[in-house]
Amino acid sequence: MKRKLTKVNRNPSLDVSGGFSAINDIVIERKEMMNLSHNTLKGYGRVFTSLYEYFGDRPDAMYITHEEARSFIRWLQTDKVHYKDRFHNEGIQRGIKPSTINTYLKLCKTIYNELVLAGYIEINPFEGIPCMKRDKEKIKTIPKEDLRLLIESLNTAYYTEFRLYVAIHVLLDTFGRIDEVLSIKKTDIDFDKKTIYFSKTKTNDPRYVGFSNRTKKLILELIEECREFNTVYLFVGVNGEKFQPEAFRANLKRYSNYYGIKTHITPHMFRHTAAMLFLENGGNMRVLQKILGHRKIATTEIYAHVSENLQMLQQESYSPLDQVLKGEKKYNKARNRRIR
Repeated sequence: MKRKLTKVNRNPSLDVSGGFSAINDIVIERKEMMNLSHNTLKGYGRVFTSLYEYFGDRPDAMYITHEEARSFIRWLQTDKVHYKDRFHNEGIQRGIKPSTINTYLKLCKTIYNELVLAGYIEINPFEGIPCMKRDKEKIKTIPKEDLRLLIESLNTAYYTEFRLYVAIHVLLDTFGRIDEVLSIKKTDIDFDKKTIYFSKTKTNDPRYVGFSNRTKKLILELIEECREFNTVYLFVGVNGEKFQPEAFRANLKRYSNYYGIKTHITPHMFRHTAAMLFLENGGNMRVLQKILGHRKIATTEIYAHVSENLQMLQQESYSPLDQVLKGEKKYNKARNRRIR
């Protein structure tokens, strides 16, 4: 027996034909009320840019079909243009990696789910599209020799290099993300306890992190250097404005090239490197989770697979064979070659 379709009564005033611009206004307004982090909202912005890039300024953007949604995901996989150097639009590449596509898919599902909840549409076109299978992605860290070369090469007699020098120390000491570190206010720093309060985090969960005496000295020196600007922020531009992540990346690239650093270093690699070195030196996984601000231990456990050195050190330290043969006589080096 054929069933009757259930009709959903919608308010006619909700019908919007303003394309992705109208959808953006609706969804972002709803998300801002949820007090999402700045980075999460920026993620929605990138997704809307890609939707507009693929579908164009079509007035029926709310009513794309399931097949059109799938075609958009395939386009992200094979044809979306991006650059290795996104600041200078150099090194063109097509197609983005599976982990990024899965992030886009998750946000697309959320965007259209908000439209369903608000009564604009009845069906989410992205519902039912599975995430892409991800290959194990190697976490990128900075080789110790390159990190040491960069730190030792920076000429701290110049403000821009001194600022980068201090920022690198803070990044490695606190395991912080670049947005968290550049958002540090002087009032967030407790010099007696040697802690920094990260109030602006990716997960919106504030946390305290520690820093060393060496970094404490550098922070105090940087504050004194910038006293004339009378700013609330620790890291500031040459005119006293808050130092932005984009400017930090440009500075990092400039001085890395200038001092002959072969590794392409990104700000997030300091966080990965700090986590790897923490574990290699016997750090506890649960403690690392707290330092990094991860909600799930599974997120932190990816660092257990980063370092081959860690694997070899652990394997050598806890060798089953050593435990079995402990106290046994060593073999004589001179062996009789005769066969018994």
